[in-house]
Amino acid sequence: MRLLILLFGMVITLGVSGQVRSIPDFSFKRMDNGAAVTGQSVPTGKKTLFVFFDTECPHCMMAITEFNEKHKQLDNISIYLITKDPKDEVMGFLKNFGPQLIAKKNCVLLSDTQNQFIGKFLPKKYPSIFLFATNRQLLIYTDEEKEIPVVLNKIKS
Repeated sequence: MRLLILLFGMVITLGVSGQVRSIPDFSFKRMDNGAAVTGQSVPTGKKTLFVFFDTECPHCMMAITEFNEKHKQLDNISIYLITKDPKDEVMGFLKNFGPQLIAKKNCVLLSDTQNQFIGKFLPKKYPSIFLFATNRQLLIYTDEEKEIPVVLNKIKS
């Protein structure tokens, strides 16, 4: 965990600024069955939400809780929850903060076992929330849980 925070801080310190403009090429593993999910396999024709989180992050707890409370507003999009944490910790975290989210058929829980997310999406901190349009172009990026209502409004529009 400390190494991850150090590496995350190094990315920020090295002056990497901005975020991706479209869904990048990546390969993450599904936590439920180990199958690969790639940037090319993300469905087109609907908006896509990526939430990069850490189970020990209090801001992530608040963000996942808010998305959980508003889960019905997320019915018509693809949702990817991405973490580097072990499956048992993630499942306990989501049981507490996001039970409605993980029950959704359009929500996929991904493990970043190859440490790709930070280098490919260029987030600033946890939680990192990316909403992409139906054409795979970035609509909004935020790393502030207080901006989730803005994300939800973009989903509706």
